[in-house]
Amino acid sequence: MMSKTNNELISVIIPCFNEGVLLERCLNSVINQTWKNTEIVLVNDGSNNQCTIEIIQKYKNFPFINTVEQINRGLPSARNMGIKNAKGNYLFFLDSDDWIEPETLEKMYFFLKSFKDASYIFADIMLEGEVNKIVKKEYNFFEQLFLNQLPYSIFISKEICLKYGCYDKNMRSGYEDWEFNIRLGSHDIHGKRLSEPLFHYNVSNSGMLISKTSKKHSKIWRYIISKNKNLFRFQRLITLWKEWRSKPSSYPLFLFFGWYFLFKFLPDSWISMIFIILRNFKWFFSRKKFLNSMKKFSN
Repeated sequence: MMSKTNNELISVIIPCFNEGVLLERCLNSVINQTWKNTEIVLVNDGSNNQCTIEIIQKYKNFPFINTVEQINRGLPSARNMGIKNAKGNYLFFLDSDDWIEPETLEKMYFFLKSFKDASYIFADIMLEGEVNKIVKKEYNFFEQLFLNQLPYSIFISKEICLKYGCYDKNMRSGYEDWEFNIRLGSHDIHGKRLSEPLFHYNVSNSGMLISKTSKKHSKIWRYIISKNKNLFRFQRLITLWKEWRSKPSSYPLFLFFGWYFLFKFLPDSWISMIFIILRNFKWFFSRKKFLNSMKKFSN
């Protein structure tokens, strides 16, 4: 794909904490982008792993890599530090164990420019590791209020991030991207799907989503609701449902009213348990389907 222009600087924000060799794969995927006017803001969030430190040192002198050091404050704080130090007008967020296809930044830039009703862009996800499949999610703000449907890896202007407060630094247990997307949506700042699998997401049993976030799902969601109370008032939910019900979604939107009432009346531990069961059920059959397809291919 040939760029119409490569003049706009795009800053890729990469927080890192003890990621080891996966960090190198992540960095190389950005270095090899077709969009050449790219800056990498690598935020070392207090790594003490020797392999990670050596890789950071290896890439530190690259002219377009800006390495920022901070004590360990967590992922939201590291992303905010990256935003603060970014020189580009456009930002792309990428965690240090994930990676992207070579044309990702170029395609996202022109895709965003071509849609006046979109404020940020996200791509389809290629799950790698414990689960292997392509995930396709449409943007539906009503659905996003109840489930974190969007990848954290979004392409957005720095101006929007700064205007609406960036990431909540208190959300060290995860879902900071979910809260940020909901907060943006409350100001009519909405995303748009680029229907290509450009983003590779590393799924690991030791990852934060499985090991920490899912177990605290209900408690974190309750915190998100407390920050956005006006959105979750019942009359407001009805209004939003009417507004978004005819637009693409991953699930039938009326089901979320049932999920919301369960959340209202069941204890947090039950809600988190139900969420984990449903997630594992979906991932199990995704993996089973993948393995069966590979067996057929090999035969």
